[in-house]
Amino acid sequence: MPLLAKSVRDRDEREAVSRLLNLVQTGFEYEYDEKVWGHDRPFFAEETLYYPFCDCEDRAILLSRLVRDLLGLRTLLVFYPGHLAMAVAFNEKVEGDYIVCQGLRFVVCDPTYIGAPIGATMTGMDNAKATVVLLEP
Repeated sequence: MPLLAKSVRDRDEREAVSRLLNLVQTGFEYEYDEKVWGHDRPFFAEETLYYPFCDCEDRAILLSRLVRDLLGLRTLLVFYPGHLAMAVAFNEKVEGDYIVCQGLRFVVCDPTYIGAPIGATMTGMDNAKATVVLLEP
């Protein structure tokens, strides 16, 4: 965590989240839980760092934890049928796809949509029909 904290220090929120998003998108090998474990198995953030493979919910949980712990921003998990992403309530104006929850604008950050920037919803996912899980600060 100290190295990650140093990498986002003195960055604006968008740049800091973008760095963390890129890390989670590209720094972990993706594999379906059913193939590795024989069933769905969501990880705690720390477990994603330990095991050699992770899937969409593991990445979303890890990115949410990093953004909350390192930047102090509110996050929520975004559940689409068959997929989980996350979203961030920035204090500054950030363009892109978003979901409104409790009067806050949460911008989508999908750690499984490789190469996608902040605000890009994965093809085939519908934010209007997504279920959200608000994570307390």
